[in-house]
Amino acid sequence: MLKESPEKEVRKLKRTVLIGLGGTGKRALLQAKKRFLETFGEEPPLIKFLLIDTTNANTDSLRVETPDGQEVKARLKASEVLHIEARGASLLPQVHDEVRTWFPPKADLKANILSGAGQIRALGRLALFANAATVYENLRDLLALARDYLDERPSEERRYIYETYSPHLTVVLVGSLAGGTGSGIFLDMAFVLRELMKDEDQLFGYFLLPDIYLNRPGTQNVEANAYAALKELDHFMSREDTWSYTFGGHRIQVRKKPFDMLFLVNRQNRAGKTFNEVEDLAELLGLGLYLISGPLGKELADVFDNIVHQLNEQKGKYYGKTAHYASFGAAELRFDPESVASEAKRERAIATLEGWLSSRAPWTAWVVGKFLDQLKDKILEQDERGEPPISPPGSPGEEASRWSEYRSALESQRQKMKEQALNRWEDLDLEAPLEEAFRDHNLPDLLQGLEEALNQVKKHIAQLQQEAKDADNRFKETVEQAGKAISQANNRPRGWFWQRSQAQEPYLTRKSIANLWNLATEAGIASARLELAERTKRQIAERKEKLENLRRRLQEELDKLLQQKEAPGEPGQRGQDRSPFILTLPPPYLEAKGGTAAKQVHRPSPGLRELLQDTQGTVQKLLEGSKVSLREWLAEVVRHRETDAALWEAVERTFRELDQLSSPAWDYEDAWVSNPGLGYREQVHIMGLEDASNRDHPLVGDEELINVFAGNLHDRMRLQGVSTGDPRRVLFYKVEASIPAFALRNIERYRERSERLRGERSFHVHRDWETTLPDLLPLPEREEAVAVWTKARLFGLLTKKDGQYCFPDHRRGKDQFFSLGSRPGEAFKALSQDFFAFKDLEAQVRTEEASRKASTEGIRGVLDNILRMKEDRHTKLESAAENWSEEDREVFRLELGVLEGLEKELAHYNPSHSEDNFIPV
Repeated sequence: MLKESPEKEVRKLKRTVLIGLGGTGKRALLQAKKRFLETFGEEPPLIKFLLIDTTNANTDSLRVETPDGQEVKARLKASEVLHIEARGASLLPQVHDEVRTWFPPKADLKANILSGAGQIRALGRLALFANAATVYENLRDLLALARDYLDERPSEERRYIYETYSPHLTVVLVGSLAGGTGSGIFLDMAFVLRELMKDEDQLFGYFLLPDIYLNRPGTQNVEANAYAALKELDHFMSREDTWSYTFGGHRIQVRKKPFDMLFLVNRQNRAGKTFNEVEDLAELLGLGLYLISGPLGKELADVFDNIVHQLNEQKGKYYGKTAHYASFGAAELRFDPESVASEAKRERAIATLEGWLSSRAPWTAWVVGKFLDQLKDKILEQDERGEPPISPPGSPGEEASRWSEYRSALESQRQKMKEQALNRWEDLDLEAPLEEAFRDHNLPDLLQGLEEALNQVKKHIAQLQQEAKDADNRFKETVEQAGKAISQANNRPRGWFWQRSQAQEPYLTRKSIANLWNLATEAGIASARLELAERTKRQIAERKEKLENLRRRLQEELDKLLQQKEAPGEPGQRGQDRSPFILTLPPPYLEAKGGTAAKQVHRPSPGLRELLQDTQGTVQKLLEGSKVSLREWLAEVVRHRETDAALWEAVERTFRELDQLSSPAWDYEDAWVSNPGLGYREQVHIMGLEDASNRDHPLVGDEELINVFAGNLHDRMRLQGVSTGDPRRVLFYKVEASIPAFALRNIERYRERSERLRGERSFHVHRDWETTLPDLLPLPEREEAVAVWTKARLFGLLTKKDGQYCFPDHRRGKDQFFSLGSRPGEAFKALSQDFFAFKDLEAQVRTEEASRKASTEGIRGVLDNILRMKEDRHTKLESAAENWSEEDREVFRLELGVLEGLEKELAHYNPSHSEDNFIPV
């Protein structure tokens, strides 16, 4: 008959391909693998990994504890790493046809690219093109492998049966925009993947912004690299035409934008939380990769897909720039009373063990004394003794011939009585008394009591030995006397004929036989008493030895716990959550000092029998917590929040921090995106918990707790609860999208760094993109800037004061001026590249122009001023070149063009045309 195997649980996921680019991509992939191993205890076959890097070091790994408590390592396999190197890289721009078309002339070249791109984006792309055919083939094979039907077939080697939500693929690129490799190749990777993917498949990007790398050695290019990468990305995300280029001999047709959705991650999130380690942000990226595969259930997967659809449909434009970008934040709450309460439980275990190993109160083994007292009086009843099976002999001759038979029967009676007594009489039961005594006494007390009992038994044994010896001697002596008497009678000489008439009586009469029978019985009973006492002695000695061994084992366990307690931990580790995006309840800092939260864990007291059978396992139970769900624990906290204020405040603080940690990991200038007429920001907050429909769950039904992380109407409206089925975890996941690149905080600093360095080196990955790509900032068109500049000069809004061209700064208040520069060319350039200054001056010009056009006199004044200004500009242009730079003279020529156009417009302008003089009846 076949043995039935236990039915495996079915787990659903998306078919997901995670591709890491460069060093940041590698870290993110490892963190994602760690998450999958923590959740499933294995790498799900529906998830595929690939790292593409210019560095061949693949020794990194992360320690992971699987759900069954095993410790494994998360690492990338050799088949999951593609090393792109370029030997003879310095010659490639000359001899490689595909590279020659794009390699920037100002990019620094290296003889070989073997261990990184050195923060030079063009070198990362160069290494990619040097391996283009291999990369193309590997990506094609990887996508085919990700669709393999066998991944859904049940297997004995897997813990679960895996099924997909959809046959379509979700492909994710992850890396940094700041370095050389990931930032240099991410666009080509997206274009090639789009070529290989189906239209229904989705492609996402998760990229790290440069702020986390600042002030680290060898990072002088990170801001300029990021700005160039964002410029290129913004351009191709907005491009709507079809174009193509050659990659590894394949013609790549670009028909769609590179990504369906693009997530940017920075060191400071919207709640102001700042992360200072690259590994922290890599962990967040890994968490994002993990969540996108839908491991927490179909409900969460559907919510995420709906967000993507909404954002693609509702992208707005801000000042002509499309809002392509999104960010996310995620944080996890783990209810883990076993681990977070380890310090308090260790203290309790130490106290329990020290108690068991110390004297408490004297214990007397009264049951032993009672047993010995009863043993002295133990007898066998008459019916148990039996009747002598020996009939008196008829003559001395018969007596003599049967004496050996008589002796054998007596000896059998003695042995039978001993065995019968031992079978009828019960041995001493020490187990139950010791078990009961252990409730009120400790091991030293029991051992001392057993030692005293052992001495008491030894004294009784000496007495019983004498009694048994005496009984045995009496029996043997009587038997010996009887034997002699029978022998003498049988060997007596025959008398004369007159003596034969006298009858000879046998020695063994009924009375003597009964006496011998009783002596044999008593000897057997005495021997049984001695044997039972000896058994008792051995039992007490064995029990004592077992308790001695138990004491030794408990002392060893105590020593281990004391060593753990005294062992120095990492600075700040005890009593503090160490993972940046994982918080725990009960709060560790309360547990570390044995605080209120520790009292929530109930520990039953083990018995002596349990300790003897499994000492280590019983001690381990002292370190275990209660098997209670987060819902039940939170319900208790909520119920007692008035009486246990410290614990309630700690829970509030935990959820408040969870809410802040899960804020989208970026920041932007709200002023840029605050105008609802220009665009729409999409914000979705997801809370994953065991059962989002259960009103008894405090996170669903308790208003005071919900107010901690959703305290206003806007927060309540965007909060969506999804059910995960996990009773010990809560996930906060927030997505914010439709933000233009120019609104990102610090983007102007990236731009400034790029402008400062671009003269000496190239940061773009194509020579033509240095000058042809539009700027990220929504700067005015040249014609707009010239018109506002000229009209501001004409209306007297833009004047020269104290050697500076300036205009009234309405943003800062009355009598405040904004300076642009000391020369016309410098000032005009400054106005053209400052969006806020331009918009302020534009509004002032519009108001002044409308006022002047409202009357004929105003128009006439403007026309007169135009004539004077034109004459002045002609004079300046005809003057000596050394008076004005070519940049200044170009501004004068531009001004003349605007003045002439305005002059023609005003010459035919009639202010009364805008009047409505209709007279009603």
